[in-house]
Amino acid sequence: MARARAHVSTPPLAAVAWTIGAFLIAAAPHLLAMPAWLASAIVVVCCWRLLGVHRGWPLPPAWPRILLTLLAVALVGIAFGGLWGRRAATSLLCVMLAAKMLELRTLRDLRAVASVSFFLIAAQFLFDERLALLTYLLAGCLSAVAALVVIEQTESAPAGREPDRNHPARILSDAAVLLLLAVPVALVLFVTFPRLAQPLWGLPDNVMDAKTGLSDEMSPGSISSLYADDSPAFRVEFEGSPPSNSELYWRGPVLWHFDGDTWSQAYLTNRMPAAVVPIGPQARRYSVQLEPHERHWLFALDYAINAPDGARKTLDHQMVSRHPITTLTQYQVISNPEFEDMPVLPHTLRRMALHLPDDRNPRTLAMAERLRQAHDDDLELARAVLQWFRDEPFFYSLDSPLLGRHSADEFLFDLRTGYCEYYASAFAILMRAAGIPTRIVTGYQGGFLQPGGSYLLVRHSDAHAWVEIWLADRGWTRIDPTAAVSPERISQGSRSAVDRPRHWFDSDLLRDLLNRYDRLQHLWNRWVLGFDADRQQQFFERLGFPDLSATRLGLLMGVLTAVTAVLVALVWLWQLPRDDRTQRAWRRLLARLRRAGLPKRPGETPLQYAARIRPALANEGELLALVSDYCRLRYGPSGADIDAEAFASRIRRFRAQGREPRTAGGV
Repeated sequence: MARARAHVSTPPLAAVAWTIGAFLIAAAPHLLAMPAWLASAIVVVCCWRLLGVHRGWPLPPAWPRILLTLLAVALVGIAFGGLWGRRAATSLLCVMLAAKMLELRTLRDLRAVASVSFFLIAAQFLFDERLALLTYLLAGCLSAVAALVVIEQTESAPAGREPDRNHPARILSDAAVLLLLAVPVALVLFVTFPRLAQPLWGLPDNVMDAKTGLSDEMSPGSISSLYADDSPAFRVEFEGSPPSNSELYWRGPVLWHFDGDTWSQAYLTNRMPAAVVPIGPQARRYSVQLEPHERHWLFALDYAINAPDGARKTLDHQMVSRHPITTLTQYQVISNPEFEDMPVLPHTLRRMALHLPDDRNPRTLAMAERLRQAHDDDLELARAVLQWFRDEPFFYSLDSPLLGRHSADEFLFDLRTGYCEYYASAFAILMRAAGIPTRIVTGYQGGFLQPGGSYLLVRHSDAHAWVEIWLADRGWTRIDPTAAVSPERISQGSRSAVDRPRHWFDSDLLRDLLNRYDRLQHLWNRWVLGFDADRQQQFFERLGFPDLSATRLGLLMGVLTAVTAVLVALVWLWQLPRDDRTQRAWRRLLARLRRAGLPKRPGETPLQYAARIRPALANEGELLALVSDYCRLRYGPSGADIDAEAFASRIRRFRAQGREPRTAGGV
């Protein structure tokens, strides 16, 4: 039967519903990330269009549609401060597709919306690559393919009739089969598609959608706010046994400058380290899988020997990437914990490490003077302060108020309750006041060792701050004042330091489930997201292709894709139902009529064919009955009460009987 229509004036409700559903599923994460009023407007337009098709409402005239579209574009620009950037671009795409709903007239319009939904799904992975989004990917692709199946069935159905396979379960089943057939081709493309060092779209704006992480500054509350954030910061795989929890200080930003309220980095320390870190007998080798955080630093244990490709080390042994970390980043590190950092402190750095703002913290300065009079040795002085922390009623807590102008005075002598940044800042001020060069290091401490020791998971809730003081005979030396107050924070992790739930869903069961889920995420990162250019090269080397240039890789991708597509097509054709008895009988009838001088024309439906040749046949009634039964068997409900065997038998007995002598006679 010929394809009924390439264009319809009013798309059927089912096709519109499937298409709008596919669009909303594909746009769901984007809608959640855009302003609520904008997302609500898009949903309202979709619901209005669906209701309009159901009620038979006419489409609005052209000028209101154009006006609304321009207004929506302007509002997107206002909401995002312009139309540049990935979040603004994806929001604009959602708005334009919603505007398309205002003029859905044909099946081609529906097909365009369903097809662009695939792009919306792929765009979400510019913002997030977590394993959980695989569910969204499958649901979005299944719904978009299902919408295309419905559109195709609607287009192929006879005019005025519903498609044969219009049950939702059948539609989803057909879509799932099509997706499964596409999997082999997708796997070939995944393995062979050339990897790029950096994404084509560049970056680095708002990958995390304003999600907070470790900052390059420290002030009261900046780290404690991360305590409730259990999202992974990075994962570590050690060669051999991992160090104990108390040795896991993951070095991040090093803060030298203090303005009285906030600690920040110093530009001067961006220079290269003064000495090369050697490999000692206690060197540790490990690989880090760093989640995107939109900053430049990489995390490592003290002291990293070399920075990975695309990164460098600074004077204070930070590892800094040339580009912001906007995608999952993996690197190998060797650290030597026995390295003596800067045994001779340059005058400029000493002055910077002793600087304190004027007219601040008079009580702390007075205490520092008393300590200096009592302790000539810097290390003994520092130990005396730590012992004071242990002896006096200092407490480790998340519920500390913000501090005022004399922050160290207020904390050391009045408040005495705070998180790690409170202790690190007050201790550093006290050390500097006593004439001991001091700097603050922020990063992460500890981590959760997955069962079996497969890897160490460091979450944002493990964020920490500690202090380094410079000693004449030891160089920069790590001192953790938090450990003096809450030793379990260092030995058992951040979760053990506070004996209460952090939020409503904080429970042992949920944390166990999250840890189990992260093991799957780790595998996903390692084998899917971590399949970068190096691993791709190693893979082809194992297959016997050691020197694949980009051109050869492109050719290999084309050949393998074509071969796989052909194999999939052959399998699909093999699985198709064999020509059934009804179809074979129908072709036998057509052959007899063709030999009788009454061939069927291309594009002619069975009923049109029968109507055209019936004047030439004396037994036209028998022919019309056969054609009618054929249409019911072929295109009617599956439960049509016609015996296919009896139909084939009648075809075998049929002989065209012409009204003219030339066409009469049996065939």
